[in-house]
Amino acid sequence: MLQQTRMDLAVPYFERFIARFPDPPSLAAAAEHEVLTLWSGLGYYRRAKLLLAGAKWVVEHGGAIPSDPEALRRIPGVGRYTAGAIASIAWDRAEPIVDGNVRRVAARVEALGDPAGSANLDRSLWSWAEGLVGAAASPRAVNQAVMELGALVCRPRAPRCDECPLGSLCRARKEGRPERYPLRRAGRPPAEMSIPLYVVSDSRGRILLQSEHASRLTRGMFHLPHGSGELLGRDDSARFRPIERVGSFRHSITHRRIFFEVWRAEARGDSVAEGGEALWVDPAELDGFPHPSYVRKALAMAGPSVPAPRSS
Repeated sequence: MLQQTRMDLAVPYFERFIARFPDPPSLAAAAEHEVLTLWSGLGYYRRAKLLLAGAKWVVEHGGAIPSDPEALRRIPGVGRYTAGAIASIAWDRAEPIVDGNVRRVAARVEALGDPAGSANLDRSLWSWAEGLVGAAASPRAVNQAVMELGALVCRPRAPRCDECPLGSLCRARKEGRPERYPLRRAGRPPAEMSIPLYVVSDSRGRILLQSEHASRLTRGMFHLPHGSGELLGRDDSARFRPIERVGSFRHSITHRRIFFEVWRAEARGDSVAEGGEALWVDPAELDGFPHPSYVRKALAMAGPSVPAPRSS
């Protein structure tokens, strides 16, 4: 959960998740629908699907989570960083970790001049982390300390250099420009797109949701009917008639910035048949269905009977 998500946002999700799935067998036996439902709102849903696949792999290979990094990397979804995190934090193995916080600390301490994402920078970062953890009495403590240092002191903006225990060693601080590091890579601007969302309700106040199978990013989730857009993979414009525009908001996902227009709408003729990919859901029961966070935002705009977005 901490890949791509801040600690303060992930903690309540983790607590709910671990209460429902306390061990690999309980997670491995779950349906993807249930896992995605508990994950709803965290984003980057591929992580949840890989977590489920990883639990199944562990159960199929004896049920014990390995301590060896090479064995860990055979689990679906586990790469070098995650393997190092599990091996060092769970098993106190002398394995390096390079996450965003460690990357920032190392780049500033050494004033590494290679741009973000470059092979030279990655080699330097992993070498620095290996040296650090190799000399540690407790790899578990050192790795967590450096990650915490990056999160709370060596922050992306306005780093608290006067409080940093590595301040006397930090070359970026000596240069007087710690925020310069790590150097940013010039990237392509995010794609911008506009998508109408249709809030369709029945006489009982239920909202129409549709499951999505066409999109790689959001497969297995439930969405509001929507107009054309690459992200969502289907165009329902011909099947629904907009009645009233109720608001709009911006939403970012991966490398896209989306402008959602929210419309109250009605189905055209008998274009909606419940079952399969469509169902009517009481807004109060929305938590029982996996859905992206923008669904709740749109429903909140459509009427006071719809629950407001969760703070997470």
